[in-house]
Amino acid sequence: MSTASDSGRHLNRLAKAKSPYLLQHAENPVDWYEWGQEAFDKAKRENKPIFLSVGYSACHWCHVLAHESFEDEVTAKIMNEHYVNIKVDREERPDVDRLYMTFLQATSGGGGWPMSVWLTPDLHPFFAGTYFPPGNFRQILLKLAELWENDRERLIASGKQIIEALKESTDIAQEHNIDIKPLTSEVFDRLQKRFDRTHGGFDRAPKFPSPAQTTNFLARYAALHLSNPNASEEEKKKARAARDMAVFTMVKIYNGGIRDVVGGGFSRYSVDERWHVPHFEKMLYDEAQLLSSSLELYQLLPEASHDKKTLELMAKDIVSYVARDLRSPEGGFYSAEDADSLPSNDSTVKKEGAFYVWTAKQLDELLGADSEHLKYHFGVKAQGNCDPSHDIQGELKGQNVLFTAHTPEETAEKFGKSVEEVERTLQANLNTLREYRDKHRPRPHLDDKILTCWNGLMISGLSRTFEVLNRDKEVASKALELAEASAAFVRKYLYDENSGELRRSYREGQGPTGQADDYAFFIQGLLDLYEASAKEKYLTWAIRLQEKQDELFYDLQGGGYFASAPDEHILIRMKDAQDGAEPSAVSITLSNLQRLAHFAEDRHAAYSDKAKSVLASNGQLLTRAPYALASMVGAAMLADKGYMQFIHTGNSSDSPFLKAIRAVFIPNRVLIHLDPTNPPRELSKVNGSLRSLVEEIEKKSGETKENVRICENFTCGLPIEDVEELKKRLPPIPDA
Repeated sequence: MSTASDSGRHLNRLAKAKSPYLLQHAENPVDWYEWGQEAFDKAKRENKPIFLSVGYSACHWCHVLAHESFEDEVTAKIMNEHYVNIKVDREERPDVDRLYMTFLQATSGGGGWPMSVWLTPDLHPFFAGTYFPPGNFRQILLKLAELWENDRERLIASGKQIIEALKESTDIAQEHNIDIKPLTSEVFDRLQKRFDRTHGGFDRAPKFPSPAQTTNFLARYAALHLSNPNASEEEKKKARAARDMAVFTMVKIYNGGIRDVVGGGFSRYSVDERWHVPHFEKMLYDEAQLLSSSLELYQLLPEASHDKKTLELMAKDIVSYVARDLRSPEGGFYSAEDADSLPSNDSTVKKEGAFYVWTAKQLDELLGADSEHLKYHFGVKAQGNCDPSHDIQGELKGQNVLFTAHTPEETAEKFGKSVEEVERTLQANLNTLREYRDKHRPRPHLDDKILTCWNGLMISGLSRTFEVLNRDKEVASKALELAEASAAFVRKYLYDENSGELRRSYREGQGPTGQADDYAFFIQGLLDLYEASAKEKYLTWAIRLQEKQDELFYDLQGGGYFASAPDEHILIRMKDAQDGAEPSAVSITLSNLQRLAHFAEDRHAAYSDKAKSVLASNGQLLTRAPYALASMVGAAMLADKGYMQFIHTGNSSDSPFLKAIRAVFIPNRVLIHLDPTNPPRELSKVNGSLRSLVEEIEKKSGETKENVRICENFTCGLPIEDVEELKKRLPPIPDA
């Protein structure tokens, strides 16, 4: 089906889609369908194979494939004649992406996007790949069409066998009584072995920040061992190494070109080993995870540490960027900004990184004499500073990606000025560049769909910003305001009050049904937001959402949780526990269950049983490759240590007791708020300890003195009414 727009342009049926990625293909001559019954019926009716193309709007190579092949009339004619063509946004339909990516990885040993999969009309895969050059792509289209015509039964049989094999691979026996301690050591040892001591990070190029696989675990490992008075010297040495590897990596990322020095925010990954030349798309999930990770590591450093200041700047940079450029007027956060854009307002051809890069001549013209300071500080070269070997398409020739090549002290010494004067000059220069960029360069395409899961991750990061950076009242209050507005958006636009179900996305209306990561990440966000805001409504909502996640995703037969929502067209409901660019949904679910067992302690047994089933259902992979499940190992490590439940009785948001608790990174912390003037009655219904305290307060007349009770192993100590006494009971802030 094709139509003509008012401007006379050809439009296919994707013109009616809501996904920005699908809309990018609405003018293709390919007869695209969205994933759904209409396409499946056509394939069966005409007995045609399906060509499934999966990607996302900020994917550079998705754009290249589209331009070379999907916009080409000859290629489109082949596709339309021989196939039913389906386009899927992986961010809207991770269940579709997950199933067929598993097939691609199993058959090719690799994966990525764009993902190209050929299916039978029954949705069984029989061939897959990623990006194909245009000539190669046409050959594959024609060869597979010929095979379908002449050897159809073999392809159908192969597709069935593949699905059965994938089903068998997901049917894994449970493994109980897993000893977590050796697994934590194994994850640490592997990260230490893979650590790049020169540039930071834990892989060769290309380098992804991947906090879920690296820094999050290391921060928790460090915090638990550094605070353990019974830890051996060897354990403390490893703990400091864990912290220092993570901090070094984050500082290198902050100082690299992967950070948008001019406008803030971080790109998805670096194509080189030193975080210099990025793949320029910016993803909300990266901003959120880097925000949380920078704050956790900030708390593990002594006040005198220079890196502590860098991590603070990193956190503030992210908050500023997402508030300005990724926030909808209604308060939800958008998904991403593209890598490609037009170099100027009168350009017609997009280039990767065009919005972000500069020639030395441009800087001279814009900044005058001050340009020498900026060029020295940010590593600018007259001929450009991008290694041609990392610029496959030659789009960065002569261009400079700004990165922190020298410290303020080095720049000050170079030009004979004070550090303060240099910092003021550099900031003024960056402001000039940003003003010019915003005025004269079209912004990269904005993926303005709002995903529940990624908003959950951002709510967590912003809630931690409020707690950790409370000395900066403006930043802290802004962060909490942003977090609450995001939660309010989800409640208004992505949540059904009657059914208790979440939707996955919103753009000009609701998108598909919520997946496991929507529930897991958003529940985590609500728990963090409750601890930050002291508002009971966030915790009670989290409890209800966990009930709904259990109803929709818990596997009553095999234990653990499915990653995909029930759907007749998803042939296998996968249980994907491995971390990727984001933590796995089931790992965050494990953490949520463990925390909820202390927030709603009357349900401790039920929550704990489900948490144990998560570990048991993933036991074989945990014991054989724990490093692939670093988030799960990290969560299990906290439960193995035991949680510290803090019950704060008081009603001051500026309480010195809360400041003391929040000054230390305690990953196994559960913070419960009890306002004597407005007791948390709903939470008291599911928390016996709190119920007793509320009853005690109500019996008393007069004012209740502010205090904190610390409960461990469901035994609560006496109320602590002196802040200095409380500090003695907290893990020490590291002094080195």
